[in-house]
Amino acid sequence: MTEHASSHETESSQDPAERFRRGMLLLQRIGGVDFDGPINRLSRLSKDMARFTVEYPYGDVLSRPGLDLRLRQICTISALMAQASLQPQLKFHMEGLLNVGGTPDDLVELLFLSTAMLGFPIAIDSIGIVRDIFKERGLSFSPRKTDDDDGTDRYRRGLGTFRDLMGADPATFSASVAHMSAELARWALEFVFGDVMARDGLAKEDKHLAIISMLGATGNRSELLRLHLRAAVTSGVALASIAEAIMQLSVYAGFPAALNGFTLLSAVLEDPLVQHPTMTEPHRAPEVEDAVSESRQLRRSRGLAALAATSSASGEAVVHSFDDVAPEIGSLIVEFCYGDIFHRPGIDAKTRELTACAALAARGAATDVTPLRVHIRAAIKAGARKEEIVEILLNMLPYSGYPAIRQAMILAGEEFAAIEQ
Repeated sequence: MTEHASSHETESSQDPAERFRRGMLLLQRIGGVDFDGPINRLSRLSKDMARFTVEYPYGDVLSRPGLDLRLRQICTISALMAQASLQPQLKFHMEGLLNVGGTPDDLVELLFLSTAMLGFPIAIDSIGIVRDIFKERGLSFSPRKTDDDDGTDRYRRGLGTFRDLMGADPATFSASVAHMSAELARWALEFVFGDVMARDGLAKEDKHLAIISMLGATGNRSELLRLHLRAAVTSGVALASIAEAIMQLSVYAGFPAALNGFTLLSAVLEDPLVQHPTMTEPHRAPEVEDAVSESRQLRRSRGLAALAATSSASGEAVVHSFDDVAPEIGSLIVEFCYGDIFHRPGIDAKTRELTACAALAARGAATDVTPLRVHIRAAIKAGARKEEIVEILLNMLPYSGYPAIRQAMILAGEEFAAIEQ
């Protein structure tokens, strides 16, 4: 690392007893009333593992001065959400964010970021955790009101947000996929930057470090992670802060994820465009500045029709099912997922639902259980035979392994039985 990146390296005592003491003090701040409950339970099984859990994550890493505790918890939550199956730890650290000065709005804004960076199943599952936390704490939460526009300015807003947040030319960003899918290039600006990144509930530094943590913990996102690392550097996020966020990945996503992050950061710092900001990127055809997006009403109408064709659930019920925490996420599900994507005629409804079943079964995360149930039922409603669903799951076996497909097959059997009743 460079001299600047290591400016927060500390000389904290490495005496084991001091590391543990330091870690327990920090764990108490983050964990609140029952801060040592998980450690005590773990200690009954493995005293060494309990000690490791305090000494390294809390005594060595989270106690470092390079990031304040609120921002560290934002990074931790982002990394845990990305892994999709760590709900107990995610809840602990969501509560920890509130314990160290974070706000309910911070939690909700991370849900929105996750829709774009990690996908809707993770966001939806995390909404349930946030809802439980608010209820258990007796928090009276009022979702932030957003501009009630007609949605036709989303593309232009996305262009502006991209330039402001990423400090780069959106045409260059779009060019890598536009020749394959103009729709994907457009949705990246309309949805990712026009709907999600344009929200002002988190500061720029918060967004950058949360996204870096999400992408770093997910793995195999090198192209986008490098892009967001570069954006963080060029927008003025302290190099030491970026280094701390990547270092923290070693705790919550493992050393390989952290080492990969530092490799990409090194490449970014050697990029001539970062070293010499006055240099220009290769010329690309400019994005059309005055393009008008489709209206929310049109997309909602399409989405409700697509949802009704495959689901027994009321579309309006889906829209309003998140009103207490994040009402716009319900609208995004109908308008973006169904109104922009699932209504398209390129493949028939049955094939579309079978591909959704395959994708969810293949990933096999805890956040995918409920969506897989939903899409199995939707596939049957769209005309799929049970034998076809079984065959789709079997086809995933070489790619995802026996445990994931066994789990999906058991789940499918439960849905088949419930439908027959």
